[in-house]
Amino acid sequence: MQPILRADDLGVLRGESVFETARIAGGRPAYLDAHLARFARSAARLDITLPDGWTELARVAVAAYGEPDGVLRLVCSKGAPGQGPVGFALVTPVPAESVRAREHGVRAITLTLGVPAGLRAQAPWLLGGVKATSYAVNMATIRHAQDEGADDAIWVSTDGEVLEAPTATVAWVQDGILVTPPPSEIGTLPGTTLDVALGLLASPYEIRRGTADELAAADEVMLLSSVRGVAPVIALDGRVLGIGPMTAGLRDAFEAALLR
Repeated sequence: MQPILRADDLGVLRGESVFETARIAGGRPAYLDAHLARFARSAARLDITLPDGWTELARVAVAAYGEPDGVLRLVCSKGAPGQGPVGFALVTPVPAESVRAREHGVRAITLTLGVPAGLRAQAPWLLGGVKATSYAVNMATIRHAQDEGADDAIWVSTDGEVLEAPTATVAWVQDGILVTPPPSEIGTLPGTTLDVALGLLASPYEIRRGTADELAAADEVMLLSSVRGVAPVIALDGRVLGIGPMTAGLRDAFEAALLR
């Protein structure tokens, strides 16, 4: 049997690989086209030539899994030197902690990412907005948040702007308006879940830069990602928020939309 990854694969040795994670809902990968479009953009930024056949690979993997709900992860590595890219699919159940976060919320703290808000958008080599498997900093951030008694973190810039969470897009509600930062201006990952959620909103929203002080005073805060969906932030830096009406309504609407 041939191994999927060689020991000298550049994805293993250098972290030069990209991935996408999609929810399986009703036995199919939700919003697969949007995920594959972002997958291609990430691959281009890492100079990885994506092989063909990802839609079919996703279909076969989900069919083999055979359960109505789950998580589909598509990965493409640059491969070993002198060899072509290596791609594979992994299907797993939805983690119980993701369901708990969606239903009951998460406690978060703000942590610095150590860069000014506009730097990553102006410095493409920092790979802002790329969904690469080089997730060591992301995971270290979550571990630190957990060591501090929280569940997750929200990154802020050195000049006091809201960026993103290690595995999610950030949004907040201020005076009845949902606000979320613009990925193109601050080099954050464009959120597929956010795009769907904005289309479900029956109230106004703004895509603009926001400050950490603004986030701290928000009426509601939420984290949006494919697996968790819309997860309420029930406490931020020790301030109790609970699950607000806009967050709860958007969470329920997104879960219903997954099945459509």
